[in-house]
Amino acid sequence: MFLEYLNRLQSFIDFVPIYLFEAIFRTKPKPTDYNWHKYGLLSRPKVRLASGAWSTHGQLWRRRRHQDGRWEYKQDPETMEEWEARQW
Repeated sequence: MFLEYLNRLQSFIDFVPIYLFEAIFRTKPKPTDYNWHKYGLLSRPKVRLASGAWSTHGQLWRRRRHQDGRWEYKQDPETMEEWEARQW
């Protein structure tokens, strides 16, 4: 009975759009979110940079915008050593 309940709950959550989930369970921004800080994940998501381009390889930085609270990204250019290491 309990497992069936969890299964139904999971199927409901899978159909709820992420923006609706974020609207309900909004996290309060920390003061440090408004400063640029390194953003590193194991999987490298493609994000839209502040310049309007899409992210490629190189260190990603992010911060929250004061106007609307959304994340803003910028990227350091990839160094020659990083490019050579990625080739092997």
